[in-house]
Amino acid sequence: MAAVAGISGTVKSWNGSKGFGFIQHPEFPGDVFFGRGELPEDLKGVQGKFLDGRPVVFDAAPNPDGKYKATAVAVPFIEGKEIAGKIKTYNPMKRYGFITSSSLTEDVHFQTTDLPQGTDPNSQLNEELVNFEVQAMPDGKLRVSSLRFQNKKIAMRHGGMSMMGMGGMMGMGGMGGMGKGGGNTAVDMQAVQAAQAQGLMTGTIKSYGEKTGYGFLNVVGYPKDIKFGRQDVTNGGIVTVGETVSFSPVQSQNTGRVIASNVSSLGGNKRPASAMGGMMGMPGMMGMGMPGMMGMGGMMKKGPATHTVTSTGRSAAGMIKTYNGQKGFGFISSPGIPGDVFFMRTSLPAGAQDLQGTDLQGKSVNFEVAQTTEGKMRAENITVA
Repeated sequence: MAAVAGISGTVKSWNGSKGFGFIQHPEFPGDVFFGRGELPEDLKGVQGKFLDGRPVVFDAAPNPDGKYKATAVAVPFIEGKEIAGKIKTYNPMKRYGFITSSSLTEDVHFQTTDLPQGTDPNSQLNEELVNFEVQAMPDGKLRVSSLRFQNKKIAMRHGGMSMMGMGGMMGMGGMGGMGKGGGNTAVDMQAVQAAQAQGLMTGTIKSYGEKTGYGFLNVVGYPKDIKFGRQDVTNGGIVTVGETVSFSPVQSQNTGRVIASNVSSLGGNKRPASAMGGMMGMPGMMGMGMPGMMGMGGMMKKGPATHTVTSTGRSAAGMIKTYNGQKGFGFISSPGIPGDVFFMRTSLPAGAQDLQGTDLQGKSVNFEVAQTTEGKMRAENITVA
């Protein structure tokens, strides 16, 4: 029986404490064994729940007893799943860093406020193993939306009270969302899922003015702030800056832009925006929005700088490699373009913007090639062949 390469399978079980697991594949008799040494470096601290049921790509070689052993196990990016990675750099003075992952094509930015609750912000975190989720920023770059250490040993080494990340709710003092001026906003996860199941969008209140009677909210995957008025809020016009809400998107007859109606809270302690200064952004929950850049004590500084995306005048063809319908971004592989090409939901045809990753992955597309100010390629005006 010969060795085989590039096989797709599914992890049946993984024992993180003992360092081995089994992969299922219909063409192999029995389960295929693999050890921790066959995983990429950034996955060697993951526990069972992370790998159980996850699709993988691997090579396989036969043992003397005829059973196969998996080698070179790779874990591709899968929509809706956590990503494993390693902290590449972290600067305690500047309070930000970058995570590298074998499942992604680029490093991902994170801030001190993304660290798990209770973590010492002055710890030396380089090379530590983490699990995280990402969200796409308007400039096409990826940013961490939730973060946790891969095991308790790592968490305890840095004073973490828990392995679980707080998705940007921490202030400098380690008290979730209790930095200066911040409210302790808790989101009802079931309410979020129920709203999305009904076809509603979810976002984060960025600002609201009591005197003007209108405000703006952020939605991950949508490059512009979405306006709403007091009359669009279901609970009498009372909203909280930083609060996660559901809403119905409506196109304005006057401007053609998307506006929000039927704005409803998805949980959390209510604190009127006027009591918080009215215009102070707070970090989003569950990747629902991240207006501005995090500063000290959980407070927000001014919103992100504008990044220009310029058309190159070129067109190209390719295939959608991955697409995350929840986060609103994906990547296209195209012959002649080095690396994968990033795109956002808003670049898809209108009829495809509500599709999920499994509906679009592997589809042939044509697109216009654009370039960011950092020289990265972006796909615009995508058509599905």
